Amino acid sequence: MLNAEQKKYLSQLSKTSLIDFVSDVYGVDKMLDKKIERLLLQSDKPKLIKKLTTTLKGLRRRRKFVDYWESSEFATELQHLASDIMSLYPEQPQECLTLLELFIESTNTSLGRADDSNGYIGDIYRSLTASWLTVASTCYEQEKRDIPVDERDILSHAWIKKVKLLADDNDYGTKDSLLEDINELLSEPEIRGLIADYQQERENIQTKKANEDALNERQNSPLSDDAFSINYEKMVIEIAIKNLSRALGDVEFFETIFFEMQETRPVHPRRLEELLTFLLNQRAFDKALHYLNEEWQSDGLLDKTRRLDWLSHIYHMQKNTDALMEVLGEVFELQPSPLRLKAIMAEASPAQQAQWRKRAYELAEQQENVFMATSLLLEIGEVELANQVAVARYCQFADVHYTALTGMLKELPAETDLLQVIIYRTLLNDILDSSRSKAYGHAARYFNRLTKLDTVISQSSKPYSELATHKKYVITLKDKHGKKRSFWEKVND
Repeated sequence: MLNAEQKKYLSQLSKTSLIDFVSDVYGVDKMLDKKIERLLLQSDKPKLIKKLTTTLKGLRRRRKFVDYWESSEFATELQHLASDIMSLYPEQPQECLTLLELFIESTNTSLGRADDSNGYIGDIYRSLTASWLTVASTCYEQEKRDIPVDERDILSHAWIKKVKLLADDNDYGTKDSLLEDINELLSEPEIRGLIADYQQERENIQTKKANEDALNERQNSPLSDDAFSINYEKMVIEIAIKNLSRALGDVEFFETIFFEMQETRPVHPRRLEELLTFLLNQRAFDKALHYLNEEWQSDGLLDKTRRLDWLSHIYHMQKNTDALMEVLGEVFELQPSPLRLKAIMAEASPAQQAQWRKRAYELAEQQENVFMATSLLLEIGEVELANQVAVARYCQFADVHYTALTGMLKELPAETDLLQVIIYRTLLNDILDSSRSKAYGHAARYFNRLTKLDTVISQSSKPYSELATHKKYVITLKDKHGKKRSFWEKVND
């Protein structure tokens, strides 16, 4: 993608220069050739539409498997196609919609013959849903204007049917957002009508499920393939109803639908979060607070902290500083961390900040986790004490995950040389002790960093404290790992 300056320089080039350039690159890459060919047809829309139609039909007929390493290139080809189709909008919305629907029809064949582990191909098809909604909305409005009022009901039913067919063909989940955003296309009565259709399907599938369950119980047999299929179909229908209810934006209706689909009350916190997300999007704060206080079951620490996080989110949206500070303080006491302390400091008055800084100091002394203890001390500016705690408990750093250690290294302030030594030694020991040869490059970098730190620490007034000096550490390291030649070669490179 060109930046603004590059585009400026490009605009200053002569027409002849651009023609010569395009002529030179044509034939270098097949995908680029197709893009150039469609670009040349921009001035002849009928030919462009014909070209795109042929390409899309050919896309559906392809059978060659797309390996993982080819998926990015295939996704780029699809992105170019989508871009060329949308170039017809808004001037030719109907033609654009027809091509989009032809493109969407290739979803299952494209994803079915590709290793899309990185998700690039699926992302392109997901983006088509948003494009389809935009273009379809324009087409629907034009069609309504072009027909008599007494024929609009027929048109409405036709569009509802089109939407349902599109939404139901969603084996790869690329149309998940269609029903949730359908208010861009359909009116409230149309959405309610579509919900009624799905509710009827749900009633039918529930009857079918009850009959299947009764049969399995009489035969004392495990769930059959039919039973699994019925359960899956029921789940898909219920997701469709909830997505349509979100699009409707009717809080009471969504509540009713949500609890109809729950098998037990009170609802498990993980399920309740779906309702809370909707309520906050609708700014229905009182209802959200009701469920957090009356429905939420906080059996363990994780559920307790999640509840408090939801409350803090609500109070932040309401700008209720007093309630927010109370909740932030409560969750910090339960789960002290620099991130939670930062949240408190962002809302607290100077006097409150002093109080919470003192409390963080007290909690740091109580921490069994050395990483959290040092992190809290660093957050309140107690750098010297953080170094002392790290030195006194340096062996415990071996129990900290390497991602946490490398993350800490990136944020360490000045005057933390001893803490850096402990972290680099911990990371280096971990790699060598586990003989992870692929990580020897990182290990060599850690070793060289320790050598540089030794120069600084040796000249300070408090060298190494209770830690082994760099010289002694290297002797121990060579005694234990001296035969790992590939590591030492990288150190000396």
